Amino acid sequence: TPPVVVIPGGVDLRHFRPAEDRMAVRRALGLPADRLLVLTVRDLHPRMGLEALIEAVGALREALPLMLVVGGQGPLRAALEAQVGRMGLAGHVRFAGHIAEADLPGYYQAADCFVLPTRALEGFGLVTVEALACGTPVLGTPVGATPEILAPLAPELLTEDASHEALARGLRRVAPLCRDAAFRARCRAHAQSRYDWETVVDRLEELLVGLSPGAEG
Repeated sequence: TPPVVVIPGGVDLRHFRPAEDRMAVRRALGLPADRLLVLTVRDLHPRMGLEALIEAVGALREALPLMLVVGGQGPLRAALEAQVGRMGLAGHVRFAGHIAEADLPGYYQAADCFVLPTRALEGFGLVTVEALACGTPVLGTPVGATPEILAPLAPELLTEDASHEALARGLRRVAPLCRDAAFRARCRAHAQSRYDWETVVDRLEELLVGLSPGAEG
């Protein structure tokens, strides 16, 4: 049996990097400076767990001064907006629509925490390592490759499951870490050491060269 080689996805560390002044980035994006700013960037489909994340924000609105920014578009948007209205969360949830690739680093930099609330079928979430590369902690559900990415950094970044209760508990747990400069630096270092795109490409190139005919000779 041939050996199995796992090569992860990668991130462009020059494009995705921490901001020198996060509050200046927030002001430029029109986002509040006095809230725990939670970001998610997803296609707006049911498997993404966005309904549960909005429920979690609702459960926490008295305990934490939260604002959730939802980037992305898709068929679930009208239902999510209706959920926000029904729950009286218009002041706590903002829909940013499609965020262009050039603007993504700014949103990651501005956020205190990125949340990946996926319910099912999560592969290797590039948004997870992009956020980490910007020095932003990520709270993720234990689905797909998310535990593989987050557990070595800090097990508390993983929720128990994809329920809104688990997401709310996770947000309360990680809130103190999200504004901790030392922990944010650890997030950046984690992305640098494991997911630097240049290193990932070098590993892939070495593997492919090794598999090419005549490589052994």
